[in-house]
Amino acid sequence: MTRAAKILLSVLLLTLLGCKSGSDRMKERQKAREAEKKAQEDAAEAKRKAAEPKIDWAKLDEFWEPPGAVKISSGKPCPEGLWSLFPVTPGEGAEQQANEAKREALLEKVKGQTYFVQLRHDQGVELKKYNPKKKTLTVEVEGLVECFDGAGLLSVAWGDPAKPFRPKDDDEDDSNPPQSVWRAQPLRFPIPFESAAEAKAFTEKAGIGTIARLVFTLGKPDVDSKFKKTMKPNGEEGEDNLDWGAGRLVRVKLIGARISTDFEKNLLSEKRY
Repeated sequence: MTRAAKILLSVLLLTLLGCKSGSDRMKERQKAREAEKKAQEDAAEAKRKAAEPKIDWAKLDEFWEPPGAVKISSGKPCPEGLWSLFPVTPGEGAEQQANEAKREALLEKVKGQTYFVQLRHDQGVELKKYNPKKKTLTVEVEGLVECFDGAGLLSVAWGDPAKPFRPKDDDEDDSNPPQSVWRAQPLRFPIPFESAAEAKAFTEKAGIGTIARLVFTLGKPDVDSKFKKTMKPNGEEGEDNLDWGAGRLVRVKLIGARISTDFEKNLLSEKRY
């Protein structure tokens, strides 16, 4: 290799090394900016939480707060393993196989697990009209909640009976019927009040904080299916056989139901099953 060629090669190598070094420096600066942004966001979130009023929840005994009890929340992901009560395994391919391999262990776990639900005023809890003859105001608690997992919606019902409800639609296209849903009988708790004025004052103030706590274990699962042939979308030829049923439901075995206000400190009614 000639001297000129060696010099040219050295210049090229130095140029490449310089570019690489510049690229690395750019990446480092980007990482530093991202870390700084994350630190600012974390600090802002910590400040926001610190400014939130501290909620003094009641300290309940183990009957109402069993050790290790798992919470089920309406509209939230289901606790791990509830799908094992049903034949459908969520996921596809390797994920589905991995889930299926865990089925037996998960099924044993969920059957031995205690669960609880907290429902709030206007979110599953409704205050009915005052009955002057009985001198009671009824607190009505929705009969079920719905959570979801990889297999779709799952209804968890304590209200009896729990049945599929098939909506009627005057404009219903026979090939595209409304989706069925599960409905369950609500629970009702009469709360004594001496007068309509006292009941009214409750509904306008303390009653806004009414909470229903339900403690239970899982019972019998059920699946509602209603298959109907429908035309394929986008003008495709042929028909699809779609399920318009209410889907999966598990009935529970109630251990206790408790109605209270003021973050569960003020007991209104309770029932132990």
